[in-house]
Amino acid sequence: MRQSKNRILLTSTLLAAVLLSACSSSRESSATTPSGAPPLPVSISSGRRAVVMESYRWLGTPYQYGGNTRRGVDCSGLVHAVFGRFGVTLPRRASDLIRKGRSRDRRDLLPADLVFFANTAGKGITHVGIYLGENRFIHSSTRRGVIISSLEDDYYRRHYAGARMIIK
Repeated sequence: MRQSKNRILLTSTLLAAVLLSACSSSRESSATTPSGAPPLPVSISSGRRAVVMESYRWLGTPYQYGGNTRRGVDCSGLVHAVFGRFGVTLPRRASDLIRKGRSRDRRDLLPADLVFFANTAGKGITHVGIYLGENRFIHSSTRRGVIISSLEDDYYRRHYAGARMIIK
């Protein structure tokens, strides 16, 4: 009888382990990310994860030129506020931000890298967002406030100007 109980316990434990491992993946559960956001890779640094998670808190914030609060924020204000929350001091303008950090090839982008766009509202670097993964980024749109968009959208593909790594 005792041997039978041990065998049942061992079988139950093994079955539970197999089922739990089948549910695991190299991605986080979508329960930790808002709708439209890609799951974060498990392998990213805690600093990158913190930046992305903080940026999600800004979703829905209305656009305000020159703003950097939850009452209203523009694209560089969003970057400035999100990174500033972790003690990273960055310039306030997209055209100055593009000179910070290290250049990053588009195919090597990681969550929390900055993505830049040119000639969207004048000449030169005029827009910036925070890369989330899977060709998506969060930014402050003049029409819709803080939203998640795709780098594959025709508009952003045409205006894409580069990326920078700010944190490791």
